Amino acid sequence: MPEPNQAASPPSRFSLLYNSVSLRLFLLLFGVVIAGVTLHAYASGRSTASQWMGFLEQSAHRSSELIKSGTYYGMLMDRKEEVHRTIDKIAQTPDVVGVRIYDKRGIIIVSADPREIGRRVDLQAEACVVCHDRSQPLHSVPTRNRTRVYRAPDGERILGLISPIENGPECSNAACHAHRPDQTILGVLDVMMSLSSADERMRDQTRELILSSLLMVAVIGASSALFIYRVVRVPVQRLIAGTASVARGDLDTRIDVGTRNQIGQLAECFNAMTDDLRRARRELTEWSEKLEQKVVVKTDELSHAHRQIVQMEKMASLGKLSATVAHELNNPLAGILTYAKLVGRSLGEERFEPDERAEIARYLDLIQKESRRCGDIVRNLLVFARVSGGEFALQRVNPILERAAMLVRHHLEIKGIKLESHAISGNDEVICDADQMQQALLALLVNAVEAMPQGGTMTLRADGDADAVRIEVGDTGVGIPAEVLPHIFEPFFSTKEGGTGVGLGLSVVYGIVQRHGGSVTVDSAVGRGSTFTLRFPRRPDQASGGAAAGSGG
Repeated sequence: MPEPNQAASPPSRFSLLYNSVSLRLFLLLFGVVIAGVTLHAYASGRSTASQWMGFLEQSAHRSSELIKSGTYYGMLMDRKEEVHRTIDKIAQTPDVVGVRIYDKRGIIIVSADPREIGRRVDLQAEACVVCHDRSQPLHSVPTRNRTRVYRAPDGERILGLISPIENGPECSNAACHAHRPDQTILGVLDVMMSLSSADERMRDQTRELILSSLLMVAVIGASSALFIYRVVRVPVQRLIAGTASVARGDLDTRIDVGTRNQIGQLAECFNAMTDDLRRARRELTEWSEKLEQKVVVKTDELSHAHRQIVQMEKMASLGKLSATVAHELNNPLAGILTYAKLVGRSLGEERFEPDERAEIARYLDLIQKESRRCGDIVRNLLVFARVSGGEFALQRVNPILERAAMLVRHHLEIKGIKLESHAISGNDEVICDADQMQQALLALLVNAVEAMPQGGTMTLRADGDADAVRIEVGDTGVGIPAEVLPHIFEPFFSTKEGGTGVGLGLSVVYGIVQRHGGSVTVDSAVGRGSTFTLRFPRRPDQASGGAAAGSGG
């Protein structure tokens, strides 16, 4: 027995032929045909032989009666020469071997062969035993017992017929050779006929019967083979080929046996089964593809959520750090700024040389600028680190957009930037901190202005649905490189040249949107510009949480 994982060896040609249903059916039918034809031929041969023998016996009986009629008057008148001539003449007839008459003692008194006259026949021989096989001879012999068939010394078959010569009144009353009235049988006429011609014709008929039987067997066998081949073997082979094809995975296989019998019904059931299997496999394939797509989507969502968590942890840690730095840095910066102002006033009262005065004034101006810059850093840190902003209330978005656009309008005119603004046409109300939303929009608008030093077009668009409000801030500026996009929301990360940027603007935007339970996404490509999309849920307490993502065009 082969192992479970071992492929079974293909069956041999002899095994396929031996197990063939069509071959077994043909052998069974052919055997029945041979048996039937053989029995028919045997019965026909026996019937023909019996008919021939009956015909020959009737012919011999008629010949015997003709001989008795022909010799009647000769024997009645005791004309032995006339009787001899008649018997000799009849003995010359074809197929007549001999004719003889012997009395009740078995002595041959008349014969076509003169050598037999006077000879005594054996009373136990074929011609006499029917009468003398008892203690007393029979007075009459039944017709069915008068014939006998025996072989001559040369092997020739002989049909012998004995016909009793009865004692009639004309014989017992005749004066010439009267017999006693109580003597019923005067003698026996024995006619012997050759069966050679009959046997030859029988052999011819037997050969014809055998040939016709063989021809019948051949015709019936060929017809049966053709019928079984077309009706059984071809459809079965198609079924086998179809099942083998399906076993190899080809579910598009169709079987057409061209018949409506049970094999045809089996083929239709097979085709229906393959259709069901093909449909089931297609559904499984579609489900598998959908599952793979869902896995990819969920994987992306998990990765996105992981990035959000990492970003949130960064923000939390940096928020704590920012609060500490802002608290420790604010006091000395305030002192620096105060003393710088005092020095400036002193310079206005004391007399210095003009060159010295100008140099000191320039130094003091730098102190003030750097001090203000440190103050801006501290202020942004405080905003970034603030856990809870102002109070959330139901606000209208369109006025917030107008105020933010108004604050940067002067910068737009200086840079030659065109502003395209699209307010919400329907319900623009949302629960939010209006100041923080305006601060986030202002930071994005300022970044958009700085991204278009040679001018361009700025887009400020807002729309909403039943759940949230979306605000887009777009520009046609230089764009953001793809390798930079994942880091733009990290604190202190800046792409501005010359160190003019602090790197907290987009981090502040992210923190504001997060506190509102919204999300921020960016679509940008170098040379095409950038578009930031802010999503604020109408009810932050029912929002799922903030998110930030970037995508490159």
